[in-house]
This record gives sequence, structure tokens and C-alpha cells, in this order.
Amino acid sequence: MENTAYTLQRLVPAQWEEYKSIRLEALKTNPEMFGSNYAKEVAYSQNDWLSFLESDSRAMFALYHDKSLIGLSGVTLKKDDATTAILFASFIKLSHRGKGLSKLFYEARIDWARQKKCGSVIVSHRAGNEFSKAANQRFGFTYTHAEEVSWPDGVRADELMYKLELS
Repeated sequence: MENTAYTLQRLVPAQWEEYKSIRLEALKTNPEMFGSNYAKEVAYSQNDWLSFLESDSRAMFALYHDKSLIGLSGVTLKKDDATTAILFASFIKLSHRGKGLSKLFYEARIDWARQKKCGSVIVSHRAGNEFSKAANQRFGFTYTHAEEVSWPDGVRADELMYKLELS
């Protein structure tokens, strides 16, 4: 990456309004890319947004260009297996895509998973999302399987699953 004006930081509870803003923008502008939807999350209370950022079992990372918030990505421990981390909710504003910035998301989330002593990391995407596939392949994720799901936008399509072994 040539432009050093990009920075990534883990969001803290005091930044819940920034988190809410970029998350809702992501759901509104690219509803086909997420496992949730705008109508559901716009109804969340302040306490809901705070609880997402207060949890020790997850981390949300914000991507800034200079001081403007332009992206978001998350990682969480799998509910039934705390040795596995799940990557989710990645979004970069359209004007900043294609610059290799997802690398920052992957590095931060994989580092977080290592700090949590995870043995593996999983990530998924909707079939046809070649940008997501290319990003996870650059970090060594391997395809495991597909599951047909009904996405929040009403379309039934495969969710492609990938895994990275850390140990």
C-alpha cells in the first residue's frame, strides 16, 4: 500500500456511534454481502451497540483515511468453540476499494485470534463474491464446504466456508 494515510484501530465502547454509523452504511449500500440487514440493526439501542464493543469475545476494527471512517471489520470467538475465531462484517467504502486495504483487516483479526489462543480462523462469503475469496486466499485460507442459505435480501445462495489453521 502506497498511501500511509490509512490507519486501523480497534473500536472501544466510547466509539459506539461511529460503529453504528459505518455498520448501517454498510448494510444499506451492500445488503447482499451481509448476514444481517439494515431494518434489523437500525432498531438496535445504544446499549446493543455498546455491548458489541464491550464484549471480550469479539473485536471490531475501524479503518480510517486521514480522520474519516471508511471501513469496518470484525472477529469473534465461535460460541461453542472458543479456540476458533470467525471473521465477519467487512466493509470498505466504494471509493477506497481495490487498494489492498483488506490486508489490514486480515492482519488485525488474525493477530487478535492468535492473542486469544485460537487454533483456527474461519471466514465465509456469499457465492460470487470473488473479492472476498481473493482476499482470504492471500492469507492462506482453504475452502472447506458450501452451505445453501437464505440471505437477508431474500436470495437463496451458497455461503462458501474457508478455514485457516493457526497452530
